[in-house]
Amino acid sequence: MLLTSTIAIFLIAWSSIFLVDYVLRSRNFEPYIRFVNRYGIEISPFQLRFYIHQNSDLIESVSLIKNENEVEKKSAKNVCFKSSFLKIWFAFGALVSVICLFGITFYMTHILLKDFTQWMSTRQRVMSYRGMEYRSMQQMLMMTSPIPPTTAELKPIESNVPIVVTGDDEYDLIEDGQKNHGGLMPIIPGFNLPFNHIPIFMIVLIIAAIFHELGHAWAATSNGVTVNGFGIFVFGLYPGAFTDIEPVSLKRSSNYRKMQIFGAGIWHNLFLALIAVGMFNAAPSLMSPLLVEGLGVSIKGVDSRSGLAGGSTGLHPGDVVSKIDECQVATLFDWLTCIRTAKTQNNGRCVEKETVESATAYNTWTSSDEIHCCDEFNVTNAHLCFERQEKVVKSQTKATKLDAIFGIEKTKTVEETETKYSCMNARQVLEQPICNSSLPCEQSEKENICVYPALFNGTRLVRIGLSNRPKPILFVGHISELLDMVAVDGHTSRFWFADVSWLDHFQLSAKYLFTLSLALGLLNAMPCYALDGQFLVATMLHFFSFSLRRRALIRYLVLCFGTSVLALNIVAGFIRLAFSQV
Repeated sequence: MLLTSTIAIFLIAWSSIFLVDYVLRSRNFEPYIRFVNRYGIEISPFQLRFYIHQNSDLIESVSLIKNENEVEKKSAKNVCFKSSFLKIWFAFGALVSVICLFGITFYMTHILLKDFTQWMSTRQRVMSYRGMEYRSMQQMLMMTSPIPPTTAELKPIESNVPIVVTGDDEYDLIEDGQKNHGGLMPIIPGFNLPFNHIPIFMIVLIIAAIFHELGHAWAATSNGVTVNGFGIFVFGLYPGAFTDIEPVSLKRSSNYRKMQIFGAGIWHNLFLALIAVGMFNAAPSLMSPLLVEGLGVSIKGVDSRSGLAGGSTGLHPGDVVSKIDECQVATLFDWLTCIRTAKTQNNGRCVEKETVESATAYNTWTSSDEIHCCDEFNVTNAHLCFERQEKVVKSQTKATKLDAIFGIEKTKTVEETETKYSCMNARQVLEQPICNSSLPCEQSEKENICVYPALFNGTRLVRIGLSNRPKPILFVGHISELLDMVAVDGHTSRFWFADVSWLDHFQLSAKYLFTLSLALGLLNAMPCYALDGQFLVATMLHFFSFSLRRRALIRYLVLCFGTSVLALNIVAGFIRLAFSQV
């Protein structure tokens, strides 16, 4: 989809939402008014926000926060265990958040300085960096340093030889460093985020944001701080969440409890990232009730440029490959082994001699990778040209000079091998037994001949057996297409409704959850305005015996530095993204 189309859809969607909200509010449509008031829904240009109060029935049903009155109903042993666990949990979270604050600040500063140094040392890109010079013998001898004599053979220097001048290996520092470069990289839907990943991205991002804010809320209630409510918003395409903590109650709490509350969101995001790692590793086991290994290889997709793509004679997503020629396919290792076997071995098929001779062709022509011999027959595209080697007896006449004078000639019979071609149905031929140079055809009542597909230049005729379809697929082409243009999975479905793509989607979701949750936690640890790091810095300064004025100055300098570093890293991320698209 074009960038202009994406922007148009984005603007139309938000305009429609804003227009519907405006019309319903201006008309005082009571059901809509009650609905938005109940859930605190507010709609403004490019922003959707809803807020749940503490006394709302919804927050009581979905919140993980429990009041102390509910805890008192439990046994004293459980209350003591839970209280001890929460103290250790949030104390450890506060420690981790402080470590992240210093660690992420150092890392982002290091990345920024590295980018700046590289950009300052990068020369301007030119259209053609390779040049060619012609130098005379005298110029070359003057520029060449003396070479010490060695036992190795020295090549003579030729004059007027073109010399290719290449640049240093570290020339394109920005472009070549993308694969191993750290730092921030903006995620723009439709640009560097595939459209089919957008639903997963949105769901995972809002889960990470909710988990972050619930961490703040849980830490606040555990430390006796009042939580007024909880909210979720969507700004443009990016969702988020927030927790409304009562400011007076928060101000009265100790600095130690504030550290736990402010660091809880960071700590919970890191813990969620750890859960995502476990989800990714446990995905095959979690999907084992629906998917199974060892019963074949499932097709995930086929490149449209391949001859195996689509149609009744091609492969489709969901097909299960069980055999390649006579090689059984049960696992991914078998898939690779069978492809390697089909590539290295040129097998023929044993066909009755009578059938082969009746289809013998006498008019042939050659294309880039096969011989055609079916033009003289009224057959379909299912027929292919097969070749065979036949022994032909020919007579040769040899005459000596004396015999030639008297007109006497000697005739001698010679047995030669001749290649002949037959046009036969490829599917019927491939159903016959295999033969090759080391495995001749077994003879029965009717004589059999070993025939081979008349292909060359690495082209092969392969029969792909599918367990979910009655007829196998015939493929004529390079075997490398099966590796380069066919995506496969080692799992197959246990039930008709299950899809092997579920495992990929689950693991993809786990990857996004790890990446986004880790990024959200670490970025919030930055000492930057409007982030958790701002409140962590302000609270930590209270542990030192600084004057109020010095404390405010240090907080201002630290936050300005952190905000500048983060802003410049974001700008650098957009620059790297722009260079990666050049």
